[in-house]
Amino acid sequence: MLIYRKVLQILRLLCLFLLPIGIMLHEMNFTNGILYLAFFICVLNFKKDKERWQNFERKFLFLIICFCVGLLASNYYSTDFAVSMKWARRYCYWILPGIAIYGLWIRENIGRYLFVSGLALGGIILCAYAGYQDIVLGLNRSGSMSTGPNSFSAIIALAAPFVLLNIPNLLINIVNWLIFWSGIVISQSRGSFLALAFVSLVYCFNELRIRWSFTWRQMIALLLSIVALGSLLFIMDDEPKTKPGILQRLSNTSKISGDDERILLWGSSLNMIKDFPVHGVGLRQFNDIYINGNYINVKAREPHLDSPHNIILHYLTEMGLIGTVPLMALFVYIVYWSAKNRGNLMARAMLYAVAALFINNMVDYQFIVKQYYQLFWCLLGGTIADVYLQKEKFIRG
Repeated sequence: MLIYRKVLQILRLLCLFLLPIGIMLHEMNFTNGILYLAFFICVLNFKKDKERWQNFERKFLFLIICFCVGLLASNYYSTDFAVSMKWARRYCYWILPGIAIYGLWIRENIGRYLFVSGLALGGIILCAYAGYQDIVLGLNRSGSMSTGPNSFSAIIALAAPFVLLNIPNLLINIVNWLIFWSGIVISQSRGSFLALAFVSLVYCFNELRIRWSFTWRQMIALLLSIVALGSLLFIMDDEPKTKPGILQRLSNTSKISGDDERILLWGSSLNMIKDFPVHGVGLRQFNDIYINGNYINVKAREPHLDSPHNIILHYLTEMGLIGTVPLMALFVYIVYWSAKNRGNLMARAMLYAVAALFINNMVDYQFIVKQYYQLFWCLLGGTIADVYLQKEKFIRG
C-alpha cells in the first residue's frame, strides 16, 4: 500500500511537470495522454482530496459556468450553427487542463516548483527551436513549434511571471529571462514584446527589490545580463529593410502594418457589432461576415482576416454581449481575487500575467488559440489550488 501511494505521488508530480510542457509545445497526443493520466490520478485521490473539491472557490465556479453558458448560448444564433457550436464546445472542454492542475496540486512546494519548471522548460524549448529556425533555416519571423510567431511569443509572455516569481534562484531567473527575451525578439511580435517588457519592469522594480539583497557578484551578473539583452536586441534588429527587426517594427508601426490597416479593421468591427450586438455572428464566422456582409472598408488591403486583432472586439463581433460580458466578469474577478491574495506568489504572478494577457491581446487574439487558452486555464487552476492549500496549511498549523 505504501509503494502504491509513492508511485501515485510520483505520477502526480510528473503530470504537474509535463502537462504545461505538452500544452506549450502543441503536442496534442502527448498532452491528451498526460491529461487522461492526470484525471485518473485525481479520481484515485478523490477521497483524500474531497475537501478541496467541495471548497472550490464558489465565485470562480459560478463565473466559469456563466462563461460556458454564454459561449453556447451566443452561438445558437450563429450564421453557421454547426461550425460555431463545435468551436463553442471546444472552448468549454479546453478548460479541463485547468481542472486537472487544480486536482493535481499539492501543499508541498515541490509541486509548485515542478509546475513552473515545466513552464520554464517549455518556454526554453520554444525559444531554442525559434532560434534554430531563424539562424540555421533562415526563416523570417519564426513560428517555433506553435501556430505562428505571435502565438509562441504570447505563450512565453504569459508564462514568464510564474517562472520569474516562483523559481527562487536569481541566476536561473536571469538565464530564463534572457532566453525568453531572445525568443520574443526572434518572433518580432510587438504585442508580446510590450507584454514581457511590462512583466520585466514589474519584476525588477518590485520583486527583485523585495526579495533580494544583492551581493556584488549578483549585481555584476544582473548588469551583464542587461548589457547582453540590449546587445541581443540590436543584433537581432540588424536585418535587411525587407525583413525589419523588432525595434524597427516598434518604431515604424504604421509603415509595416500598411498605413492605417488596423484602424480600418477596428472600424469595420464596430459596424459589425452595431448590427449584431447581442449574440454576435458566431465563432469562426468573422471573416465570412466581414467579406460577404460588406463590412470590409474599401481602403483595406487584406481581406483574409480571422479576427479584428483585438480580443474584446473579437468576442463582441463573434459572441456579442451574451458571450463577452461573462468573460469580462471572470477577468475582473481574477484581478480582484489575485490582488486580494497577492501575498501568495502564484496569485501575484497571475495578476501580472493577466496584465500581460491584455497588453498582448489588445493588438492580437491569442486568447482564442488552443495552446494559449489551455495554458491560461492551467495557470488559473494552479493559482486557485495554491492559494487554497496554503491557507489550509496555515490554518492547520
